[in-house]
Formats: sequence, structure tokens, C-alpha cells
Amino acid sequence: MRKLIPGADDAPALGLVQVAPRIRVLALRTPTLPPAAHTNVYLVGPSQGPVAVVDPGSPYPDQQAILDTILAELPISRVLLTHHHGDHVGGAAALAAHRGVPIAAHPATARRLDDIIEVTELIEDGDEIDGTIAVHTPGHAEGHLCFEIDDASIAGDMVAGVGTILIDPSEGDMALYLASLERMRARTPTTLLPAHGPPIRDGHAKLTEYLAHRRMREQRVLDALVAAGAGATTDVLLSVVYADTPRMLWPLAERSLLAHLAKLVHEDHARYDAAGGRWSR
Repeated sequence: MRKLIPGADDAPALGLVQVAPRIRVLALRTPTLPPAAHTNVYLVGPSQGPVAVVDPGSPYPDQQAILDTILAELPISRVLLTHHHGDHVGGAAALAAHRGVPIAAHPATARRLDDIIEVTELIEDGDEIDGTIAVHTPGHAEGHLCFEIDDASIAGDMVAGVGTILIDPSEGDMALYLASLERMRARTPTTLLPAHGPPIRDGHAKLTEYLAHRRMREQRVLDALVAAGAGATTDVLLSVVYADTPRMLWPLAERSLLAHLAKLVHEDHARYDAAGGRWSR
């Protein structure tokens, strides 16, 4: 999930666009989180195919028809999924069935999609597939994968070209997410190809920005816990830690706050009194 950023817009290029050697992108309308309204589908491979199709996420027939038209003259090797969220997998089953190709994903993604979409090939960290290297980057989702090709990385929902990334504690893990950002920053690719928005050419700078922002927010949580003394409710912490965030976004901000708090509890930097509903140091 991505957090709404006032003033951001989602205006993808029309049609298929070359974004890196052997990688083209098509933005399709999906039921995703504003300000984004589209999810990028990446075609990986030679211009004449075969190509792997990464994250065909649209469930809408008119959008699937656009993709089918583009792929009509191209052989397809398989569908690759970065993770299990609906705006990334919404058209996967239809495309795989139509073209008779497998769907490949991390085992954790396959478990999440059990009884929804049949994942027929499993991808582990470091696997080479369709000319890419799969890199396991959990945190936003437990089975999240990036796909690296030379200087580019198809980054899924690790970063965003529009909006930013929400870590929901119901299925995400802030500590793992930060570790995955660090891992990505230490690797070779500098161009990040996100699922939402345009390419990020200085990927290392963007990853540094993301890490600094998360650490700033975590420090605000710690400072608020210290100031609270005997403890504070989630609502009180939210009003302090996200005082710089419009109130309309607080419901989403609360999910990020809880992810930070869960990380701090695990690290013994915070405690939660379930009976009183209060957080403290």
C-alpha cells in the first residue's frame, strides 16, 4: 500500500515505453491507493520476445485487452509477481490462462495467494530467471521480490515514483523493510523501476532518502514515548508523531505508527500495556 501525498499526481506515459535495456513498461489502471491510479506492467526480454510479464495487476477487462493487444505478436515465457497485493496480481491468472504460461513468485507470495491464484513456479532469493536476478526484499510484504537486470531493478512496492510506501503491521514488518532498503542500496543497480510512477534514476539517493525518513519518524516515536512518561494511547502518539501530516491521512499514518511501535517493542525499546491500551518506554 502507498500513502496519499497531497499534490502528487499519477500521469503515466501512454503505451509501451522503453525504460532500460531489455525492459519496457506499460501503465494499466488498477484499484490501487491514491494518488496512484495505475500499476506498471514490465516486459522483460528482447523486443521480439520472448518476454516475462511482471505484475499484470489490472482486473479490468478493458485494461487487460490493452495488454493482450500489445502482447499479441510476442511470445511470453511466464508471469512474474513481485508480491501478492491485488493491484499487482489482478490480471495474472487471466493472462497466464490465455497464453498458457506459468506464474512464478516467492513461496511466501504463493502461500498468500493460495485458493486465489495458482503460482506454478517458485522463486527463491538469488535465482536467475528470464535474464533477471531475483532479490528477496521482505518488509512491505513477506514474499516481496525485486528483479535486477544490469543497472536496473524492477522494485515493486519497495519504493514509489508517486506517493510513498505504507508498511501495514497486519502483513508487513518495519524492521525487515528497513533491512531490505539497506540491502538494495548496497547492490549494483542504480535505476529503480517502481510499480507506481516513473523510473527513479538515482536509486541510491532515493533509498537513502527513504531510510532517513523512516529513521526520523522512528525517533519521533521514541521522543513521544519519553515525553509521555507513564504512557500514551495510540491516538495521542499519532497526534504528536504525525503532527506534520494532514488529518485526512491519519488513518493510514496510524498503520505506519503501529508498524514502528511493533518494531520498537520487538527491540525492547517500547512496551505496550494491553489492559490500559497505553504505550511507554
